[in-house]
Amino acid sequence: MTAQPDHWNAHARQWHLIGAPLRPAPEDIRLLEAEVHGWHARTTVAVPRALLCGATPEIARMRWPARTWLTAIDHSRPMIAGVWPVAEAPGAAVCGDWLALPLAAASQHLLIGDGCYSLLVGRARYAAFAAELRRVATRNALLAMRYFLRPECPEPVSHVVDDLWQKRIGSFHAFKWRLAMALHGTLEQGVRLGDIWRAWQQAVPDPARLAAHLGWPVEVINTIHNYRNVDTRYSFPTLAEAGDHAGGFEIVATHWPAYELGERCPTMIMRPV
Repeated sequence: MTAQPDHWNAHARQWHLIGAPLRPAPEDIRLLEAEVHGWHARTTVAVPRALLCGATPEIARMRWPARTWLTAIDHSRPMIAGVWPVAEAPGAAVCGDWLALPLAAASQHLLIGDGCYSLLVGRARYAAFAAELRRVATRNALLAMRYFLRPECPEPVSHVVDDLWQKRIGSFHAFKWRLAMALHGTLEQGVRLGDIWRAWQQAVPDPARLAAHLGWPVEVINTIHNYRNVDTRYSFPTLAEAGDHAGGFEIVATHWPAYELGERCPTMIMRPV
């Protein structure tokens, strides 16, 4: 049996090469800050307790209400060690499972996630995650979740590759997400990372030529090698599927960013019901 590549260790090492929309953009952070401070202004919570699902450093560093205590939960120790901004976050990151959060019931006022559902595959895991978020949320909690959504009508891989060569895609990160979504099956299937890499190899056998043609750094393009032979699957719900799996939360607002592929990367603001 072939040993699986250490996907998350490699991801942590190349985090500095990853950009929007795979990482939150300044626009996303400004939105989160506005929502969090708006919530704080409407409540009487003196010491807000916040849950961050993942070790996303941009969110950890954002402007939090005074006296906020932030707990970040990530399943990957290499990601925590590699990207968590220890000196800049108002709290700590711990290794844990989003489907069994190491937090007391009704203990978190602010719950934030960036693309979390894409690391889960299948309706059962979506429902389990939503149930855990609802379990730890206080009655007046705010949930802000950025999604990566696939289109209702999938685009052909050939169309994505043609747009790439015709310079109709602004970054390799946007291309990588479009390619992944074009290969996506049902919500129960998602997309295997190794299959994304294989499709890339078939479409672009000479990455150096592409880099020269587009003027993109080769080291950024080479981040896709982190998918080689990896059996891990990502999932990208449609907008309807995301709404269907909100669990014990009500969607009160949906913000669509203006950056490239923003129409697939909304942040949904929710409250418990």
